[in-house]
Amino acid sequence: MKTTTLILLASASLSAAGPNYQLHEWGTFTTVSGSDGVLLEGLEREEERLPAFVASHYGFENSSQPDMKRFERMMRLHGTAGFADPGQKGLANRPLAGVTVKMETPVIYFHSPEAFHAQVKVGFEGGTISQWYPARSSGDTPPEPTPPADPVKNPTPLKAWLLDFNKPYHGSIEWDVDVLSPSDSAKQLLFKPGDTLGWVRARVPDTNLVRTSGGETEGYLFYRGVGHFDPGLKTTVDSGETLHMENRTGGKIPYLVAFERIAEGGVKWTERRDGLEVGGTLDLAPDAFKPGAEGFSEDLYRAVQSGLAGCGLTDAEAHAMVQTWWNSYFEAPGLRVFWVLPRATTDRILPLEVSPAPAATVRVLVGRSEIFRPRDEQAWLAMAAAQSEKDYRWNSLVGSHRFGKPIQKRVEMLQQRAAR
Repeated sequence: MKTTTLILLASASLSAAGPNYQLHEWGTFTTVSGSDGVLLEGLEREEERLPAFVASHYGFENSSQPDMKRFERMMRLHGTAGFADPGQKGLANRPLAGVTVKMETPVIYFHSPEAFHAQVKVGFEGGTISQWYPARSSGDTPPEPTPPADPVKNPTPLKAWLLDFNKPYHGSIEWDVDVLSPSDSAKQLLFKPGDTLGWVRARVPDTNLVRTSGGETEGYLFYRGVGHFDPGLKTTVDSGETLHMENRTGGKIPYLVAFERIAEGGVKWTERRDGLEVGGTLDLAPDAFKPGAEGFSEDLYRAVQSGLAGCGLTDAEAHAMVQTWWNSYFEAPGLRVFWVLPRATTDRILPLEVSPAPAATVRVLVGRSEIFRPRDEQAWLAMAAAQSEKDYRWNSLVGSHRFGKPIQKRVEMLQQRAAR
């Protein structure tokens, strides 16, 4: 009898203490800078399509149809759909300004030996959390203009919808989810019509599934956003094409990789497994990069995967991150630096609250710093100057390149300097 009582008391004590679990997270902050280190606006253009089931703010849809109830409300109150076309299955176009950072695909995993209910809140200092899955319980909603007195005669103009991130903005998202046990997680079918390759690659088999009260089930919590702030790594390229880096984050950068894919073909890269100390600088001349293999570079893959795992992710999570972002990170032409933000910087930009609290939390947010080389900037200046009815390369570049808007902003800056 005494033994039974002790077992019951021990079980009750463990239950009261809450589940003993770990929370892991990875994601990317993308920025684009000129050769002088100035962060450029215009990063609102979407690069990776999301599955149609992912939710979003009105006007931030990605591959999904705008919500018809919200569409009808906009028509009734404002006399116009504004910026969203319910017949267009693609990327919406709410007018934005001041976007210097794209927060791409943070995913949150749970590692628990048992089931429990979790409340998760993520803040976003300087930006809005614009897309998410599964369904959130609360979160920020961008402001909308005051409806006109007579929306039929005087519909709300498009410019009234401008969301300017040069002004302070505090985004957030909250979830109430059931974290399933390992055995229940193994029984679930996660396949969804419309799953994209990147979406599937982010799933990690040994994590717990999460489920909302509405039944949405997934292997992680997903969110994405845009904003205006400086993550903290200053990057410049001088006239000799040497890349200069300065750590202004306030903490040590634990790992970084500098990479370049040449437009004419070929790659080169180098890594710093010891990272970059707070206030530290690093100069990389063109010959500091080692040539990579043509086609798929297994050495690069394994180096980055190992570097991310060294920052706290499980091997499987690190593989998932590299595979999810491989094409965007390493297949597109350009010079870029991938660097892991100091934990304190991540926590300042994305404050995280979880109840019950995890026994351990791992957050690996990667800064993806895209840098324009001086020679590319000069080529774009010449292209813009040659624009004509017969030479439409400039308009094509600005309209179709994933960083077309930052390229346009940079050329405008250089043109203004030359005119002084």
